[in-house]
Amino acid sequence: MANTITILALSDIHGKESSLRSILESSLNSYRIDAISISGDITHFGSSEDLKKILGIISEAGRPFFYVLGNCDPPEFKTGINSLGICLEANCHKIGEVAFVGSGGSTPTPFETPFEVEEDTLIRNISGAHSKCGCSITYLVTHNPPLGSVVDLTRGGTHVGSKALRDLILNLSPRVFQCGHIHEARGKETIGKTLVFNPGPAMRGNYAIVTISGENVDVQHWTA
Repeated sequence: MANTITILALSDIHGKESSLRSILESSLNSYRIDAISISGDITHFGSSEDLKKILGIISEAGRPFFYVLGNCDPPEFKTGINSLGICLEANCHKIGEVAFVGSGGSTPTPFETPFEVEEDTLIRNISGAHSKCGCSITYLVTHNPPLGSVVDLTRGGTHVGSKALRDLILNLSPRVFQCGHIHEARGKETIGKTLVFNPGPAMRGNYAIVTISGENVDVQHWTA
């Protein structure tokens, strides 16, 4: 019988402590959460202290947690802060048969935000970490969305995702791909064999519950 892992997926907290605490209370009271995954913009153009504060709140949940930074986070901490979770920047970490792999920042924007990277950097980071994992189930985490139909669609109707990330998904066929960045693009879709989703901005109480059981993956969106 396949083991089941349940993940609380968050993105775009933007330093909103009250929203984060509401989500943690709601989800931990409703589900047996095994791990927490955060796909960037943990702070809102914040400092190292702001980042530590939010990660500290998440650590109070008593679950292993993984994260990448977003374009609004301080890039000097893109490889993480000691003792506060596991940063997935060009990194891989396993829970059972699930390998969490990630890379943070966003592709260049018109706004010159703090943590912007070129597409080839994202692809190199993810590909390098993925090659070291060797798990049967891969869970990719980025802030930037892939080019798609749902998760990268702006309010103005423009798709702003990365074609290189989409090509990577089609090439690697991870089981799950979690992203964020585009607040209004909360939702899920399938690209190739991969379930791709944006949990929506946690700053507004949005989150997702991901259940992985063998070959089966389920993503449910909720609001605290």
